[in-house]
Amino acid sequence: MKHGVLLRDWNVRPPGQASLVGQIALRLLPLAVLVSSCGGFGGSGSGGSNELTPILQVGMQRQYVGTTTRSVVYATPTATMQNNTLVYTFTQNQSVQQAPTSALANFDVHSDYTYSVVQNPGVGTVPISESVDSYENLQIVGDTQMVTTFGQNVMAISNDETSDAQGNGPYTETSTTDSTFTTPRDNFSYPLQTGATMTTPQSETQTITFTDVNASGSPGTTVGYTETRSENDDGSYSYQSTDVSGNTFSKTENFDGSGSEKFTAATSNTTTTVGLPLVADGTNTIPVARTVTAATTTVTNYSTIDWYPDNGAANSPLVLENKIVVGPATILPSECEGAVLQANIYEIDTTTTELNTIDASYSATTARNFSAGNGALVCQMSTELSASYDLLTGALISTTTTATTALLSAIN
Repeated sequence: MKHGVLLRDWNVRPPGQASLVGQIALRLLPLAVLVSSCGGFGGSGSGGSNELTPILQVGMQRQYVGTTTRSVVYATPTATMQNNTLVYTFTQNQSVQQAPTSALANFDVHSDYTYSVVQNPGVGTVPISESVDSYENLQIVGDTQMVTTFGQNVMAISNDETSDAQGNGPYTETSTTDSTFTTPRDNFSYPLQTGATMTTPQSETQTITFTDVNASGSPGTTVGYTETRSENDDGSYSYQSTDVSGNTFSKTENFDGSGSEKFTAATSNTTTTVGLPLVADGTNTIPVARTVTAATTTVTNYSTIDWYPDNGAANSPLVLENKIVVGPATILPSECEGAVLQANIYEIDTTTTELNTIDASYSATTARNFSAGNGALVCQMSTELSASYDLLTGALISTTTTATTALLSAIN
């Protein structure tokens, strides 16, 4: 799964699985009810209209509370792959600050998350804490305001339940991700207009560090690594990582779904190549080749069951995030009960799909967001459905459902 399940709107940032590729800790965390990007006056943060109140400016504070439920179901459960459910609540405290000069933006929307586990699955990871800095500008033109996001920094801390169960724990995962959006991400203009639509660009570059250690510094099942990653607007990407043992790992996914991955250790390397789907006797298959080089070289060819959602055709683009302003919300869903209500609430719906052929996974996320005229996200419900497959056979391994509800609980 991609970082990308992080929906980009400043007023539409559901706390769904923010799953940055390669960031195991982030796969389970509600990365960002970043309900608003920041603001100032005009595009530069000073001057501009004296009559229009900025939808966000330095000093504004908001608090959100919510609940996330993640259920994992395996196609063939085993002693080491057991169906499990994680439930946790969270509190997000958000403040708008002046961004550092290095951020190339005027404002930093900073969020601190704290988590409380209600149901511990005993496997995987469970969140402990997280901080998010979103670097953004506000443009004011006439009577309209629009936020542009230039990048983010995310630091997440989780407990590694899988390693803990094997003893010598507790093991704590820590991941830090710096992202620069190659194509800055504009958002809906305020006041919102019914029927307005938007497709979010995906291009970005990242640097990622990850560790998983116990109190003595010994690693758990996941070895620490550093990673650089680049993604394009069509969903294609490449990344390279090096773990603490000196092993290297790289992946490349092309816009059409073809690609490869390579793992290089001290005494061997393994390269796996995924080709374009083929049709034979009316059946779609995906060609996969794996080359293992050690003392000798072995090449194995596989004919994988077609698991793509569109019957042998890769999504184009591979990652797609669409948003639409549904219109004014005169009555909110029952899930929003208890939220601090604001004036001029509109519903904004977001759908996100991601086909990752090299990771053999597919996800679809839907979110209903209720945003007020002052840019505050009043309430949000999101659901992500994801499926993981065996890269070499195409067989379904597991399905995961993650549902999150977040409410505005305080605003200054």
